[in-house]
Parts: sequence; structure tokens; C-alpha cells
Amino acid sequence: MDHTKINLLVRLQHLDNQIESIVSLQKGLPEEIDALDEDLVFTTRQIESRKKIADEHLKTRSRLHETINECKNKILNFKEKQTLARNNKEYDALSKQIEYEEKEIAQAEIQLQDIVHTIQRAQEIQKKGRQLIAENRYDEITEEMMPDDILHQQLEDLKKQVDQKREELESIVIETAEDVNLLKKKVMEQRALITSEAKRLLDKYDHLRSGTLQNAVVSLNRNACSGCNTRVPTNRHTMIVQGGFYLCESCGRIVVHERLFEEAE
Repeated sequence: MDHTKINLLVRLQHLDNQIESIVSLQKGLPEEIDALDEDLVFTTRQIESRKKIADEHLKTRSRLHETINECKNKILNFKEKQTLARNNKEYDALSKQIEYEEKEIAQAEIQLQDIVHTIQRAQEIQKKGRQLIAENRYDEITEEMMPDDILHQQLEDLKKQVDQKREELESIVIETAEDVNLLKKKVMEQRALITSEAKRLLDKYDHLRSGTLQNAVVSLNRNACSGCNTRVPTNRHTMIVQGGFYLCESCGRIVVHERLFEEAE
């Protein structure tokens, strides 16, 4: 077995491990930012939805008030005409028109009352939510229970948290950019070298890392694969000690002697 080829792959894993180590300095910040962004979008949609409903209520109430005023003006006009009616037929026709406008007013007032009741119900639900918050019973709060002012405060808090996390992440990225770029350059050079010397091994390495595994090449630790702790068959130990490798039957990782990682450094 040409042990030089596996040494090349171990060196590549060592370089990838160094990049992963630097990226780990970000302390899960990208994931935290993604989670906060989701909360931010959700909270924003809640606020926008409530504002849309409130705007619709305002627009409808304004229209209904205009309708009532127009109907009242028409009634006054019809009543003035009644005083000038020349016969019962003309008087009765005006009476029917007055009756129609009064019905329009009644319907508009019912709609206005429905809107008032809807707003009152929403306020009562939010009042219940405020009480649950005061009692620290957050698990019982539904979306509609969250009071408007607290929802807006949550939005502002989320924006501040996102900004802070982004600044922290950007600072880490800037501080480590030079090291990461240098390592990436070395990785590209190493991959080019392996491609010409041991492409099949590189394909295996890439296949393993294309899933959830980052450490495709691991060391033998206490006669077991250090990736999944599965015991390596005794008849494979000598080959590994001599600088060869073993494909773990449990996780598929490439198991080598820890000496190769020391040499890669």
C-alpha cells in the first residue's frame, strides 16, 4: 500500500479541521442569527396583520359614518319636501324614501357596533394575555393574546439582538479572515495534489463530508474509531500502525493512526 496517498488525505483533513476550528469561534452565531431572523419575521407579520385589521376597521367606520350623515341629510331633504307635498301620493312616496334611508342608517349603525364589539373582544383577549405574562404563564399565551405594546417591544428587542449578533459575527469574521483565506488556499493546493495522486480517496472523503460528517478521516483511539467509538477488528491494527487505513464498518469514516495527524501538523 502506498502510504503517501493516505498521508495527503490526512493533511487535507487537518487543514479542514483548522478551518472548522476557526469557524467554531463564531459560537453558533450564524444559527442564532437565523433563529432571531425567523422570530423577527414572525413578529413583524403579527404586527402588520393587526395594523391591516385596524386600518380596515378605521376605513370601514369612516365610510359608515359618511353613509349615516348622507342618509340623515337625505331624510331632512325629504321631510322638507313633504311639507310641500301636493297630494297624499307624493307624501307617501317621500315617506317610503325616508323609511329606506332610516333602514340604511340602522344597518350602518349595526355594522359600527359589530366593529366596536370586535375591538372590545380583542382588547379583552390582550388583557388576559397581559395577566398571564404577569403570572409568568407564557406557555398559555396564544398569538392573539399578546398585547400590542409588548409585541412592539419584542420587535425592537429582536432588532437590537440581531444587530448585536451580526456585529459580533462580523467582528470574528474580519479577525479570522486572513487565517481562513490562507487555509482555504492550502486546501485547494492539497486537493489538487490529491486529485493527481489519489482521486478515489478524495472522492471517498468528499462523499463522507457531503453528509453530516465533517471529520471524514479520524484517528484510531483505544483500538476504536474515534468518530463513532466502534471497535476496529484486531487484524486491522497492524495495517493502521504501519501507516495504512481502515474504513469503519459502522460510520464509514477513514481510520488512521494518530501519528499521521501529528505528522500533518
